[in-house]
Amino acid sequence: MFTNSIKFWSMCLLLLCSIPTSFAQRTITPADEQQISALIYRWNAVLNAEKGAQSDSLYADKVKWYGEEMTSQNVINNTQDFLNKNKQYEQSIVDKIKIQIFDRFDIDKNTDILRVNFVKQAGLTSDKQQYYPAEFLVKKGANGWRIVSETDNITQANQNKDLAYLVAKGKFDGKNSSYAWMTEENPLTGGACLGDEDGSYACQCNLWNSNLKIQPVKIRQCLVGAVETIKDLDGSGRDRVALIPDWWSSAWRVVYLYDIQQGQWIKTMPSFSMHISLQEGTTADALFQPDPQHSGMVKVTDVDIDENSGIPELKVETRKLWELK
Repeated sequence: MFTNSIKFWSMCLLLLCSIPTSFAQRTITPADEQQISALIYRWNAVLNAEKGAQSDSLYADKVKWYGEEMTSQNVINNTQDFLNKNKQYEQSIVDKIKIQIFDRFDIDKNTDILRVNFVKQAGLTSDKQQYYPAEFLVKKGANGWRIVSETDNITQANQNKDLAYLVAKGKFDGKNSSYAWMTEENPLTGGACLGDEDGSYACQCNLWNSNLKIQPVKIRQCLVGAVETIKDLDGSGRDRVALIPDWWSSAWRVVYLYDIQQGQWIKTMPSFSMHISLQEGTTADALFQPDPQHSGMVKVTDVDIDENSGIPELKVETRKLWELK
């Protein structure tokens, strides 16, 4: 018990030493939030072909539309062509719109552009609808806020290998292929996690699946980080999704492993710690290795505090994959 207490307080001290005392942040006013949210809901109305919905005030003159640079008129024409060919298409915004600076970890990159994230439910027919992680960039000009980029995290991951960590694809139930990703929210407001407001350091994530039948699960003290598919851990044919959430600072991370069982996300083993200074560049599949000598057992590489030196050290443990009965 005493040894465990020493380890606990050593880790707390390491974390406290690296928590920032201030957080540079572009001010996002309540008026900004209202105007940007209204812009997104006008966009949603256009895609649902609602009566009176107009797209001429949605976009800036130049737009990056699902990875391709084009004019606002090109985007409008493409959208209208799509709707003309797919009369039954419907979509809805299913969680709170999150608005934040473009890159919270690199203030020098932050301009007058804001990033907007939310999950939408969309499909050509009602029986083929799925969840999608939408992302927009918006900029304020003389005529108000306009969209300068429209995409989703699945498209981004497919187009740019540097963004592949945003989304994982696999047969997480052992049968059906689907996508998994995380979103984050301030638990006090339900909005974006901004480092200078109450509740931000208690930020939580939701693990989503593209299948409408799989409801998201919450992960405490979490900012969106890496989401990776782990295959062939036990020969069952079921893929797992490994989550390595980010945090405001500190080299410590908590690693989670989930799969889908009985129609729900299930945490398949206890979470454990990694240290990005010791494990720089380590991918999730290096943290989890099947144990060929023990069916259903996995070798996990985690990090703990050495009892004598108080320094983080790597260790390998064998753990059992949990399964619902």
